[in-house]
Amino acid sequence: MDTCRLSVLALTCLLALLPACGKSDSGASSGASGATGTSGEPSAEQVAATIAELTQTVRKYSVEQRQTPKDLDELVAKGYLDRLPAAPLGKKYAINKNLQVHLANQ
Repeated sequence: MDTCRLSVLALTCLLALLPACGKSDSGASSGASGATGTSGEPSAEQVAATIAELTQTVRKYSVEQRQTPKDLDELVAKGYLDRLPAAPLGKKYAINKNLQVHLANQ
């Protein structure tokens, strides 16, 4: 039980130290939507920024709701995300057991 509380405290501290990370990435992502490759795919930089932002949102949800989301759709349903960002073709965003978002095959 104490380990769980320590983990929640650590996540809370992490979130307190990085409150503006997602905001600056959001503006960059929406403003850079025209900077995709010729195939319309997001650039590697955009994907990395999206993964970092989604990971931060998953961890915030986990701390505030005291449970891990089943998937990213749950973050949309609870109002933590406006919508799911588009993943590269053939991929989807998934959450691993360490509460990190990564690209997985569809």
